[in-house]
Amino acid sequence: MSDVDKAATARVSWLQSIVSHRIVPAPFAKHLYKRCCTILDLQYTEAAYRTMFDEAAKHLSVLDLELRNFRDQQTGQTMLALVNTKDDALVQGATRYSSNEIAFVKKLIEEIFKARREAYAIPSLEAVRLGSKLRTHLTRDATEELLKNLVDHNWIDYSSDGIYTLSTRALLELRNYLQNEFGDEYFHTCSHCKDIVTLGVGCSYTSRGCTTRYHLHCARNTIGSAVDDDDALQKLAGGFSCSDCGRVWKSRPIGPRALRLSTADHDGFFSSQGEASQAEPPQRRGRRQASEQDDDEENEEEEEQDVKQQHTRTAVTPQDDEEQDEDDDEPTPRRSTRVKPEPDHQQTPLQQPSRRRSHNEQGEDEDDESDEELDIKPRKRAR
Repeated sequence: MSDVDKAATARVSWLQSIVSHRIVPAPFAKHLYKRCCTILDLQYTEAAYRTMFDEAAKHLSVLDLELRNFRDQQTGQTMLALVNTKDDALVQGATRYSSNEIAFVKKLIEEIFKARREAYAIPSLEAVRLGSKLRTHLTRDATEELLKNLVDHNWIDYSSDGIYTLSTRALLELRNYLQNEFGDEYFHTCSHCKDIVTLGVGCSYTSRGCTTRYHLHCARNTIGSAVDDDDALQKLAGGFSCSDCGRVWKSRPIGPRALRLSTADHDGFFSSQGEASQAEPPQRRGRRQASEQDDDEENEEEEEQDVKQQHTRTAVTPQDDEEQDEDDDEPTPRRSTRVKPEPDHQQTPLQQPSRRRSHNEQGEDEDDESDEELDIKPRKRAR
């Protein structure tokens, strides 16, 4: 077998591995090709891998498939995925899911993408209840089985906290659908790498028009180069201005942490108050959390107004300064201070009954004494 035939066989073997995995880390993809070269007794080099990769991408483009690199939002690791670029009726029909299940998947994606405060997540209890809200009703068991199947095929991710999020594969293959379906209102990209962002940090003024958002790994390369901890990065504030709105930077979490859906902040699905909140009904608990979030926004607006008022008050004209100096020169009259005499017996509020109450008690005592005298006489006679 010639070297050309060996290279072609190694490329086909590598493509079969990628098709079976669908999405793999980029270092693992290189490892797969290195194994193919070792089996075929072919020398492996980085240049040979890049040449093979370009040839494979050229052959796949004829089939409307693409090899796309993407950095994982949580780990920051570069991933290689095989993505279908054609969206037609034939491709939509070539699926293992029924029409009822596809309707559920669309509803699930909508709930995840339209979550409040750009959380891009849904608790498992709410996800299971979605099946009963569809026109084509799905039972609880069927919904749970479908969710498990989606997790097994890497369409959605399920965390140990009981939270569903869109996986890297879903973000890659459904990018065009997500952009066309949800638009600029919910579809946001990273200001650094320009990829879709559903987990990271953003400027605290994004709800007021600011468009600055970062992945966690992109934020470390830009605004938080000296911060390694994700928690510290999501609480980063001060020191520099936002590149878009120009205000003092204050991080706002993007992802499940935006609604406190994490083990650090809750003990189940919604709860952030411990055992007391577990007994609280889900509807009332959701309303309470929504009101708390609204109160936080109102408090932020009030703080900004107070700061503006303080700035206007501190801006004093020169005439006002002269008037203040003149007022300081004038002697201020002395005020006589009188010391109130202390009472002989100080009583606490619990020891100070009202007059009306004291009179009533005295009257009741007199009545009780008279009743006791009347009761004593018949007892003596009985003896």
